[in-house]
Amino acid sequence: MEKIEELTREVCEELIRPKEKDIEENGLYIPETLSKLGELGFFGVSFPREYGGVGLTFEEALKSSIILSSYTSTISMIIGAHQLASLSIFLFGSDTLKQKYLSQLNKGRLIGAFSLTEPHAGSDPSSIKTTAFLNGDYYILNGTKAFVTNAGLANLYVIFAKTNPESGARGISAFVVEGDSEGLAVGHKEEKMALPYLPNAALVLKDVKVPKENLIGRANLGFIVAMKTLELGRILTSAGAVGLMERALHESIKYAKERTQGGQPISNYQIIQSYLAEMKTLLETSREIVLTAARKKDSNSPDLGLYSSIAKYYATKSAVDVTRLATQIFGGYGYVKGYTVERLYREAKMYEIVEGTNEIQKLIIANNILKG
Repeated sequence: MEKIEELTREVCEELIRPKEKDIEENGLYIPETLSKLGELGFFGVSFPREYGGVGLTFEEALKSSIILSSYTSTISMIIGAHQLASLSIFLFGSDTLKQKYLSQLNKGRLIGAFSLTEPHAGSDPSSIKTTAFLNGDYYILNGTKAFVTNAGLANLYVIFAKTNPESGARGISAFVVEGDSEGLAVGHKEEKMALPYLPNAALVLKDVKVPKENLIGRANLGFIVAMKTLELGRILTSAGAVGLMERALHESIKYAKERTQGGQPISNYQIIQSYLAEMKTLLETSREIVLTAARKKDSNSPDLGLYSSIAKYYATKSAVDVTRLATQIFGGYGYVKGYTVERLYREAKMYEIVEGTNEIQKLIIANNILKG
């Protein structure tokens, strides 16, 4: 396990550290960085070798993700969103779909996106309005998706649509839709409070023809595809939050030792020490919770869903708390653009929202413990 962590850090030092500000603040070097990371195997660390992956455990992949996200939130979140598409195909796709797409996805030769959310259907996916009707050898898709991460960057989309609109969640199906399909268009691009170069946009489908063999699993299984994929996506999101905390703590320790007040480094003051201690505690407890969730996946534990939500809730909430404390340690400079902790504080909030809001995670956790 130490080998993948060491390799990840070496690659990040070479590829990302010198270009971090250009990537995060100017949107430069993103395609070429993704291409190099794909070639090196970072898109498919836990996928089997037969599908272009590295063949390591999900826990090992999470340790790599934590390190990557401590260097760059933009790149790590692009890869995380991409992996939702890969995981959907790997978990439920036919052998034909796996052979056709997975190796290309895991090598970064194709960029994927996962498209479930709609303008009026976020936390309740059963309310989606996008439809898919079988017409001969093709499904015809119509509708609008919202907040699609990687929209415009992706070559391939996993799109959820109603094949039986009267059946709610039991009438949803999942499809692999190639990005150059006629009738598929990227709509309004969102301008966010953070991560300006992480692509998030609407996706508009107008009579998009999708070969029936691009159905993932079977018809009306889409809700299960989405929920099982998002269980793993929540752990990936949690790993991103841990990496963010790791970076915030590193920046805070460095600044506290260098910044003087009253003739001494502010690290000598007990209030700063208490902040750093709280940050370290939140970081390490989050790390252990996230890795525990990853081990649940590796062991095919029946309570994976519970631990996935616990990890997502705790780590992302902790990321907001840790970056808030980091900003406080920096004082006025923590509120000034150009300082890393100011950016991290804004980025942290996104982790509480994506892959199911933290309010939804608490409902999942409560439902799991009450049904026992």
